[in-house]
Amino acid sequence: EALKILFSDEGSVGHAAILIAENMKHVMDYTRIRVLEATFALIRKGISNVLEYNESHPDFLMEETQVEQYIRKWAIQAICWGVGGSMGLRLRGEFCNKLKAYIHDIELPNFQVDQSFLEYGVNVDDQDWFPWKKKVPTVEIDPQRVTDADLIITTVDTLRHQEVLCSWLSEHRPFLLCGPPGSGKTMTLMSTLKSLPDFEMVFVNFSSSTSPKLLLQTFDQYCEYVKSTSGVILRPKQPNKWLVVFCDEINLPDIDAYHTQAVITFLR
Repeated sequence: EALKILFSDEGSVGHAAILIAENMKHVMDYTRIRVLEATFALIRKGISNVLEYNESHPDFLMEETQVEQYIRKWAIQAICWGVGGSMGLRLRGEFCNKLKAYIHDIELPNFQVDQSFLEYGVNVDDQDWFPWKKKVPTVEIDPQRVTDADLIITTVDTLRHQEVLCSWLSEHRPFLLCGPPGSGKTMTLMSTLKSLPDFEMVFVNFSSSTSPKLLLQTFDQYCEYVKSTSGVILRPKQPNKWLVVFCDEINLPDIDAYHTQAVITFLR
């Protein structure tokens, strides 16, 4: 019921987001099913946040109106990232600004000049918007560590990207990180996984000659074959862990005679 006004008819923000995004440039092929799956994976994480809050606050459970306020605001954030996530940063900001005209009966952030929904998150504790910049901690860095490759300085970008990636990982959704060399794709994923103890990450570096054999060898190293009611499955060797396979330079494998990349087809 809380989400119905966002997706129920042609004038809803959900419907408008799909139509607006179709006419904007994306870094990968735009399909409705892809952006809807990404959006609702994020929405499910918002529902999980409510359940986790109630479990940790049994004496102060969220009331129905509070759940409604939080889920609707979280859903707006989910639409911005689920539908607009494959746009460049500038276009994603424009996309979010266009959505404002379709949002009714939902309290909006106190936008400053040139700000969009991308600058805000939603707090489950008080069901209110907060600016990401207020979450950026002030840190002192040891001069000896300035050149360390594993040194991560928290910024607005790293915080909001971690929020989105945590949501997709928690829902066990695959995703692509796009950007030029040195833009922080690996760093962002590594810092995100540090906050998720139930996940183990494996790096697989792709090249022009990469084949499905490389992935199978990786699975053999980190997984074990187990008989289950649905047949033989591959399961991570570490108990109660999910294995995240990070495939770097995924665009490099050669195209074969059938105009496919065998390792990409195998992943799908």
